[in-house]
Amino acid sequence: MAAPVESITASISNTIATYPITTLLLALLTYYFAQSLQSYLHLSHIPGPWFAPFTDVFLIYKTWRGETFRELNTLCEKYGPIFRIAPNFVVVGDPAEVKKVWGVRSTFDRARWYKGFRLDPPNDTLISMCDGDGGVHAERRGMVLPGYTGREVAGLHEAVDEGILRFAKLMDEKYISTDTEYRPVDLARKIQFMTLDIAGRIAFGERLGFLDQDNDKWNYIEQAEASLPVMQVIAMRPWIIGLLQSRFLRKMVMPSANDPVGLGKVIGIAKAFVAKRFGPDKIEAPDMLGSFIKHGLDKDTAEAEAVLQVISSSDTTACTIRTALLHILTSPSLYASLLHEITVAISSGAVSSPVITSSEASSLPILQATLKESLRIWPPIHGIMPRVSRSDAVICGKHVPAGTNVCWSSYACLRNKEVFGPDAEVFRLGRWFANSDDTKDKERVKKMDEMWELVFGVGRWSCLGRGIAMVEMGKVVFEILKRWEFTIVDAERPIHNYFTGMLVQSGMWVRVEKRDQIRG
Repeated sequence: MAAPVESITASISNTIATYPITTLLLALLTYYFAQSLQSYLHLSHIPGPWFAPFTDVFLIYKTWRGETFRELNTLCEKYGPIFRIAPNFVVVGDPAEVKKVWGVRSTFDRARWYKGFRLDPPNDTLISMCDGDGGVHAERRGMVLPGYTGREVAGLHEAVDEGILRFAKLMDEKYISTDTEYRPVDLARKIQFMTLDIAGRIAFGERLGFLDQDNDKWNYIEQAEASLPVMQVIAMRPWIIGLLQSRFLRKMVMPSANDPVGLGKVIGIAKAFVAKRFGPDKIEAPDMLGSFIKHGLDKDTAEAEAVLQVISSSDTTACTIRTALLHILTSPSLYASLLHEITVAISSGAVSSPVITSSEASSLPILQATLKESLRIWPPIHGIMPRVSRSDAVICGKHVPAGTNVCWSSYACLRNKEVFGPDAEVFRLGRWFANSDDTKDKERVKKMDEMWELVFGVGRWSCLGRGIAMVEMGKVVFEILKRWEFTIVDAERPIHNYFTGMLVQSGMWVRVEKRDQIRG
């Protein structure tokens, strides 16, 4: 038997020596097909598009174009509550199953995908941390929690009120139209100027000055919005994350505190504020940054978390306010109902002046239902947000092997007809009001509330800024509707939405009149 084996070995050696390039290509091709077969078999029992076992190009392409929000829901409708979208990615469209995956007792951890959202690498923030980082996330969360709850932030409500009043001053001085003068305004931009100033005031004790200058200071908003699809795509490729965030490349491609514009400029401002809180002449202040430092954050960590607080809170809050206002202005019945609630509250002396308090706003049922429906219909954060487990799991009745990226479809979950009703696609406040005499109806609303919470995340990854956000949104929407009357300028396209993992909105042009100018 030795002779034939030696003959075959010699023949192979001669072939390799004679045709080295051909042999290499055949070896690579064989490896590719073996990997493809392994990839296919890995999740072959889970339905999905024909290309899903072999490539993630479709997911990356749709992410870049801002189309995953609706596209993943379309695929859910076609393939069911769980489907395969890429070689190692599945998407879940059942809100109850997503809640289990995200839950406190879940074995799932954040995927490597989250590392693509480091704002100042190599420093992590709560948004980019995983359990696999050695338990640092739980420790960090405990350190920043008192600041996010507002208990240690003196003047939090006053900071929101100040932002609203400065916004009102800007609108009254520059953007009020009359019968003889037309001054259209992009409400989308002005609202974000306000939320950025409020975020700066809460974080550092000082506003950032967007309303003062009435422009996109440092081109921050423009550059931040342009970077979002890039970050979402890069997050899909862990090796690219590692390369771009490496010590050799990050100084060339990542935002820097020395940048004169964009995110880098905001990082630089945060670093400057933080620097004043350390050293022999350090300043102590009862703001969010002060709370972070009080509970043990070092200089680098405080910088990273302060930047995150300003960026994430201002963008998501602005999105929800704009979404609420747009649906109010384009729904006559809703507009009338809210104005009636506001008028009754004011005339009965149930609200404070010059700005409503958070407790007063939370007692207005139509206003609160409007905010909840706004968050449900267009969630500010709607990226795929993959989770990975080290052990096998069963999701939607399907076996999901360990190491699989389990994502969600925010559209499918938050417009689930079994939970939110047959008209879940419609912006309708009535769904949030239960018949007090009907136990079954109260259970229906309770279940909606539980699934709606996915907007803010659940378990150990839930949004710490939820309380502050709801306070700010309630105050702002009430005060805007109380003070002005709006007319949409472009009824054909009243706003531009770009669903790139984080909702980007622009072009909300309106004509504004003060309410005391309106004639019957």
